[in-house]
Amino acid sequence: MVRPMQGTISRGALAVVCAAALAGVTACKSSNEPDPLTSPVKKPNEGDGKGPQVGGLVRIPSNEPRFANPILEPRFSVANALMFEGLVGLDGKMEPVPRLAESWEVAPDGKTITFKLQPKAKWHDGQPVTAADVKFTFDAIRATSGATAWKAYMAPVQSVTAPDERTVVVTYAEPYAPALMTWTVGLLPRHRFLVDGKEVDIATSDANLEPIGAGPFKLKRWEAGKRMYLEGHTQWWHALPHLETVELVFGIPDADARKALEQGAVDWARVGDVQQWMEVAHTAAFREQFEVTEAVESRIRLLAWNTQRAPLDDVRVRRALTLALDRDRVIDDVLFGQAQPLAAPMFPTMFAYDTTLAPLPHDPAAARALLDEVVPAASGKRFQLEVIAVESLKGPATDATMAIFRRDASALGIELTLTILPSKEYYDRIARRDYDAVYFGWLPDIADPDPSALLHSSQAQAGANYAAYANPKVDQLLEQARRTLDRDARKKTYQELQRILADEQPYTPLYAPYGHYAWTRRLHGVTPRDVGPQAPLPGVAGWWLTKKK
Repeated sequence: MVRPMQGTISRGALAVVCAAALAGVTACKSSNEPDPLTSPVKKPNEGDGKGPQVGGLVRIPSNEPRFANPILEPRFSVANALMFEGLVGLDGKMEPVPRLAESWEVAPDGKTITFKLQPKAKWHDGQPVTAADVKFTFDAIRATSGATAWKAYMAPVQSVTAPDERTVVVTYAEPYAPALMTWTVGLLPRHRFLVDGKEVDIATSDANLEPIGAGPFKLKRWEAGKRMYLEGHTQWWHALPHLETVELVFGIPDADARKALEQGAVDWARVGDVQQWMEVAHTAAFREQFEVTEAVESRIRLLAWNTQRAPLDDVRVRRALTLALDRDRVIDDVLFGQAQPLAAPMFPTMFAYDTTLAPLPHDPAAARALLDEVVPAASGKRFQLEVIAVESLKGPATDATMAIFRRDASALGIELTLTILPSKEYYDRIARRDYDAVYFGWLPDIADPDPSALLHSSQAQAGANYAAYANPKVDQLLEQARRTLDRDARKKTYQELQRILADEQPYTPLYAPYGHYAWTRRLHGVTPRDVGPQAPLPGVAGWWLTKKK
């Protein structure tokens, strides 16, 4: 069951509203229809005194960022999302709206976008956001020695120029369907990455530990391994955030989120343990203290097979593994039906997902036949597989899932083990491609279905292509889809892509879980998407607290 999302409190009026299809770039145009996410509302305590209150501290569970830098951080970071913002934002329908860009204009051929920057936009240190910062961010993505998925998103850009302080011209060699959405990337302040007047590699800069962004919150204190305190950016171009302080609490696994909420350690949480949610979240005692909601979201769970390692380099072995693993049982028994099965590593919430393509069934006999062709069993044994996962996934759901998968694999002579790793060690091994398989969750970097980061061969060695997968035909289809502005034609290209992936199984697509959220009843203006990579304006900056009685 999906409940309606709670209303978002938003403030400030944008000068223009931009309507654009997710699949293509269109012009930014004026509108007489107020956008409910950006239209003005009463200021705090204005008029009847019943509006949002200013002040207070809210605690949110979060992973600890490796880099306080949205370009380099390999997974979604609440800290980066609150401290940094891009030229483009999203409205409640995941359509592009102005953010650090006040407006934009797209050339008729789709090859040029001209952005005009918000005149009031300032960095956390008070310096103005300029076109030079936009150009620097682009150049930094291209030049950095660090791994970043944004290289793939920015690869189609031919040039970025800054004719004046408030104008940015982005030129593409050919039409690029996700163009606007790529500029949701958080911008970096050029002056923070200068040493002796020269730009330095962002991957090695101390600015990654002392971040300066232009988002609604700025860094107050970072207690490594424990928490991060953010305070409202009083010069935020959009408006003054209602909350005075946001505390990001590190080290709370999904399985412990509900307990942390009930103990007052956090005020908002995504309850990752589905059993807890089903048993507790709808009880009268819990509802008396907390608001709850469920939401279909852009989040998928996958197993990536290292296609550079034998025997996983053989498509028959990868298909056998997908056929062997009882994913339906995981959804029914572990997740209590709170997930959607997947046929391909694509987001079912986005237009490109092929609803006509059925997931491979659970078929141990077919799996055994394929394995016998490649790795015949010797005394009932075939090979060992180590699956790695980051420590934030530790919990009963992961344990139960892997118990099912171990049993399925063992029945075919495969010894499957799970290794839970601390974040640093996990990403070090990812960077070296030192694993047989990876169990992970995937969130979109941009509100566009383009899966190039997961699948393109350019990402196989240092990017997010954890399967180290390289297929020239897949590369061709990914690039063709990026050039196609027509949504229907683009969807057909992605359907062809998904059929190849269903055959070759570089990833075993597991499921898209439903999101479950709860927060203290003192907290208002909340929607589930406010803490996520596609948060609409104003997001957490629109939250507010009622005073304790």
